[in-house]
Amino acid sequence: MQDIFKIKFPKDKDAEFVKELKQRVNGYFKEKGISRHANFSMITKTVSMFAMLLVPYFAMMFFFTNFWLVALCWLVIGLGVAGIGMSVMHDANHGAYSKHKWVNRMLGRVLDVVGGNATNWKIQHNLLHHTFTNVEGLDTDIEAGALLRLHKEQKWIGLHKFQYIYAWFLYGFMTLRWMTVKDFVQPFKFRKNKVNGSVKRSFWSEYTIMIAIKAFYYTYMYVLPMIFLPFAWWQVLIFFFIMQFTTGVTLATTFQLAHVVPDTTFHAPAEDNSMEENWVVHQLKTTSDFARNNWLVSWYIGGLNFQVEHHLFPNICHIHYKKLSKIVEETAKEYGIVYHNMPSMWSALIEHGKQLKALGSKDYALG
Repeated sequence: MQDIFKIKFPKDKDAEFVKELKQRVNGYFKEKGISRHANFSMITKTVSMFAMLLVPYFAMMFFFTNFWLVALCWLVIGLGVAGIGMSVMHDANHGAYSKHKWVNRMLGRVLDVVGGNATNWKIQHNLLHHTFTNVEGLDTDIEAGALLRLHKEQKWIGLHKFQYIYAWFLYGFMTLRWMTVKDFVQPFKFRKNKVNGSVKRSFWSEYTIMIAIKAFYYTYMYVLPMIFLPFAWWQVLIFFFIMQFTTGVTLATTFQLAHVVPDTTFHAPAEDNSMEENWVVHQLKTTSDFARNNWLVSWYIGGLNFQVEHHLFPNICHIHYKKLSKIVEETAKEYGIVYHNMPSMWSALIEHGKQLKALGSKDYALG
């Protein structure tokens, strides 16, 4: 990984656009007299997302004995975990859920008890992905292992010709990879590259706490079901895999639709560590909205279909993104700045598939 502290975005380029955009967004909240944080509908959604995890969990543990009913419960749990991650934890770890830091810390740490690690996630997502979106070697969200090529600068292998077919299956293993390998290896990489400066506890204290919480997670999510459910250990393992695969494919697909599509651009720093665009314009070029008029998609994935607005204003709760999207799009149009938007979820899926196929081409690799 390059030294992130040497990478510079030009602040003077498109400075008027950036200033005007911020003024208009600030003016929106001032004019409406509303908070940038969660409101009652957000709290209701939070309860709903946790219910998607807790209701099926306790239903299968105490009431259901039918194999298929139990399997369905695990699938819903997987959707619930993904929903909590996208709609609750995500806002909280950006400081967008509440004006109270302790509320954001508490809800952000929910990631730990559903199998992830909030400390690693904030470094990978808040610092690296949000600052260096689609920048090879810095944006870890586009580093998915040798079998997937998500950036033109990444090494090409022959198997990539078929990644537009098999990538969707590999996405299902994302959370399994996080909780079994990535969360244990990544802290050492972050420490080596000196990007863990925001962590207040000592490295080994944080690492020990992570292991303890991982043990708690595996206990309630696998050991207890193995003890109390009327099924063999390997059947419970299948259930666990169903849940993880559901969560993984939901999260990974949602993340990639906003960045790895033909309209978005991919970048690398110049030899002097400078970036071509102002950071705000960089976000607009590397990010795309999708399905903005689909209320169900917006509700479930925590407004991540308004990815442009999220990248520009990550400290604003996602319930405001639909309104902000009109402001951002109109301002960008006035200043001749690109603004990407795909009309539907289906079109976004198709476009992502096209980009996967393009990146899998040897000619594209050489280009």
